This record gives sequence, structure tokens and C-alpha cells, in this order.
Amino acid sequence: MATEFELCILTPEKTVFEGAVEYVEVPGTEGYMGVLAHHAALVTALADGTLKVRHAGGREESMRVGGGFFEVSNNRATVLADAIEEAAGA
Repeated sequence: MATEFELCILTPEKTVFEGAVEYVEVPGTEGYMGVLAHHAALVTALADGTLKVRHAGGREESMRVGGGFFEVSNNRATVLADAIEEAAGA
């Protein structure tokens, strides 16, 4: 079992997700980046693309992100998305 960390996904209108996850992949402006537990602190802008989340047990979820920011600090990741929706076929 992989180590978990806290993930919070927010839009200006609501909290989309808040809870423990094993992995998150975000579309950064310089390309996709993956984050596991205990990742180094960072802040980056998000591009339009697909955000992927892997929950405990291996269940994966995908969402379309329309820009925003991504922050990792103290074993917690935060997605501040301009817009987000469930990806087709997810």
C-alpha cells in the first residue's frame, strides 16, 4: 500500500474533492507532473488538461482542468482550478 497524502481540489464555486490519495497528476504549464506523498514543496500554474487522482486501493479518477494553480506543502496538495469537470469516460 502506498503512502497517502491530503489532496484538496477547489474551484471559485465549490470544493470538488478533499481527502487522502496515493497519487495526483496535474497538467502544469511546462508539462504534466506527478506527486506522491512527501513531495518537495512547490507552486506552479496549471494548463488546460486532465488531472488524474489515484485513491487508496488503486481506484483512479480523471477530471478536466481549465487552468489555475497547484501547490504542494507539508504532505498536502491543493489544486486551485479556474474550472473543472469530470473527464469523459472517467
